[in-house]
Amino acid sequence: MWASGWHAGFWVVDVSDLARPKTAGRYNYHPLFPEPTHTVMPLPGRIGGWRIAIAIDEEDQALSAGEEEARRGRAHACLLTFDVSDLTAIKPLAQFQVSELDSTFSRVRGARFGAHQFCERMTDSVVHAVWFGGGLRIIDVADPLSPREIGYFIPEPVAGRPAPQSNDVALDDRGLIYLVDRHVGFDVLEHQA
Repeated sequence: MWASGWHAGFWVVDVSDLARPKTAGRYNYHPLFPEPTHTVMPLPGRIGGWRIAIAIDEEDQALSAGEEEARRGRAHACLLTFDVSDLTAIKPLAQFQVSELDSTFSRVRGARFGAHQFCERMTDSVVHAVWFGGGLRIIDVADPLSPREIGYFIPEPVAGRPAPQSNDVALDDRGLIYLVDRHVGFDVLEHQA
């Protein structure tokens, strides 16, 4: 079982004996990364012989008045890759960030910008993830040392909101992407490579 720990990284727990769960591995990359860990899971299969896991942190706070200067220079929540081939010696490999330059909604007061969640339904190395004010990001981690974006969609704000707040993403069997806004928006998309 893979479990994230708020501001504490992640654990891999052996639950083969439910009466006696045991920690098989863990990795805490906090406090270096200031945002809390939201979700962690291994990719299906192996890449170059490695077993790879991804973790995503959640942008914890919306930007409020007077906070702009305090946050300047601080990293936003992001996606991370790990070599989990040996659970007793987990190694961080890379991170994927969305630049504030990639969205006009990156510094909107009362809104979050960094990462939140990824779709836990994966069949290969493609990750569908959401960044609050950065929308949907489609990231290929086939090279876990250098994740790269292969698609994105930033919805328009709705219902008088100043910024989109993309919150969850899901995929169906046909490959349709369902993007949910934290407040009120809903988009159905299809990625065409």
